[in-house]
Amino acid sequence: MSPRKGVTRRSALGLAAVGALAGCGLDTDLQVTPGLKVDGPLADPLLRTPNGPKEGAGPVEIIRGFIHAGSTSGQGLDVTRTFLTDALAEAWIPDSQTVVYAGNDPRVTRTKGRENTYEVRARVLATIDSVGRYSVAPPNLWETFEFEMTRVEGEWRIDQMEDGFGRLLEEPEVGYIFRDYPVHFPAIGWNALVVDQRWFPQDQLATRLVRAQLGGVPEYLEDAVSSDTGAKLLVDAVPVRSGVAQVDLDRESVADDATTRKQLAAQLVATLMSVPAVTEVAITLSGNALDVGVEEPLTTPEQFGFVDRSQTNAPEVLARRGTKVAPATGGLSSVTATTMRKARSPFEPIPESSRLLGLRPDAKEIAAVNGRRREIARHRDDGTVVDVPPFAADMTRPCYDYGGVLWVGGLGLGREDGHRLWAINATVDPDDVEAAAPQHIPAPWLGERFVVAAVVAPEGSRIAVISEERRGTGSTLEVSGVARRANGLPTKTSPHAIRIASDLVEMIDAVWVGQSTLAVLGRRDKQSEMQPYLVDVGGRVTAMAPRPGMELVTTTGDEQDVVLVSKGGQVVQRAGGRWQKLTPITGVVTAGI
Repeated sequence: MSPRKGVTRRSALGLAAVGALAGCGLDTDLQVTPGLKVDGPLADPLLRTPNGPKEGAGPVEIIRGFIHAGSTSGQGLDVTRTFLTDALAEAWIPDSQTVVYAGNDPRVTRTKGRENTYEVRARVLATIDSVGRYSVAPPNLWETFEFEMTRVEGEWRIDQMEDGFGRLLEEPEVGYIFRDYPVHFPAIGWNALVVDQRWFPQDQLATRLVRAQLGGVPEYLEDAVSSDTGAKLLVDAVPVRSGVAQVDLDRESVADDATTRKQLAAQLVATLMSVPAVTEVAITLSGNALDVGVEEPLTTPEQFGFVDRSQTNAPEVLARRGTKVAPATGGLSSVTATTMRKARSPFEPIPESSRLLGLRPDAKEIAAVNGRRREIARHRDDGTVVDVPPFAADMTRPCYDYGGVLWVGGLGLGREDGHRLWAINATVDPDDVEAAAPQHIPAPWLGERFVVAAVVAPEGSRIAVISEERRGTGSTLEVSGVARRANGLPTKTSPHAIRIASDLVEMIDAVWVGQSTLAVLGRRDKQSEMQPYLVDVGGRVTAMAPRPGMELVTTTGDEQDVVLVSKGGQVVQRAGGRWQKLTPITGVVTAGI
């Protein structure tokens, strides 16, 4: 939160916010003004018109009325502005920051010792910033917002608000105004687009999304993705007519090389096709068609050679019973003790104490961390086992990325002292000691914290890390980009990371279950046991059906296929709103997870 500070009448309340937005590469004129509905029909909830101020209403009633009237967008905001003085109404930017609060109406009280000044106190659940970033608040966060009042022709109006104040919305109201949409960036080293989820009001949606798309690479994805950061709209509007989103870029702002132009076109198409009213995208440069070598209407980034890895074939899944791992043909629910006994496994038996497993995307290698979590063995489908020389203690569950690189976190030993994250090229000959050796992956944002879990996203350009300052003192879940060489091998993470799931005070395991979603085992404040949650990167935290006593989380597909494993080897899989016991098996490992 910004420090509590009033603004003078013509201090453009959003002046600070506007400056910050300009630094992010967004157009500084973010005020949504009534006019032609160029983005197609509005969603029904946005058609409601809030109530204006009542004649003779006191300061508290005016403040409450303003807060309630913020639950709208587009033309409805004309009514919201009637609670403000003319100068403040002109300066107010409703999208500068939205604060999501819990409970009923927040408390409004007069500020002691300050005439005509009132305070609104609320328990904050989340914030949505000016670029659509949804940030979950830590538990029990209370904030106070000041409003200064004055009389205009005998009626009370709000004259000053806190710097950057936009909206204060009760949690159920958020869904009426905002929806989450993906913004896309080309991965460096991969033919994939990386999703950055944002939340926007539903009016002028195509325009808002293109603004965000052209607004530059987020800090947490720096060096992992690329974008034409100079591209700008010729006019700050993206009309949608007969289903066609018409993006007219300033010719002088767009890079000349064909590769960058195709990547930009793929980004715009992928992002705009998430708008329900859009069926195709037309891109022009100052009114002239952009030549991207595609004759058909632009409808998918695959037209530009990008691959949506979420739509590839279902991953290979291996079931475990004791020391044996074997294909779960027909799904986990079809596995029985008999089928496991009869199944043939190409892998050597894995000690039962080695519970932390990872499976290469081609299912030809299993990485197993031993019970002491100081050694990692690579079990290959030719029956051989490659023991990686010791390099770390307290190793995390290993995982493989899309390119076959093996990742693991831990506490570096010997020459690796002080290091926390490593990658092993599992595609080279293991006898090539230098090429197959663990390589430290610098993560400056991680510092000296202990790594509890580290999992790479499906497209390979992001990594999610659970870490702790000290053992048992609480956890942090962060996501950062992964920088790679031209051959796809990782070199470092992005310099920064984005924190998510701040309301979970402790976490022990995580797995990607979608492009922007993780399944996490964690607990909220005052919860005594770990429970399963779905965590959206740049979004909400949603509790799944309770299942205490679990230690590991994985999936055989997406968020509907989450699998939990207890320390004693009890396995359950998500089945709608319940958990199905899978008694014949003691573990599960999924390729590329």
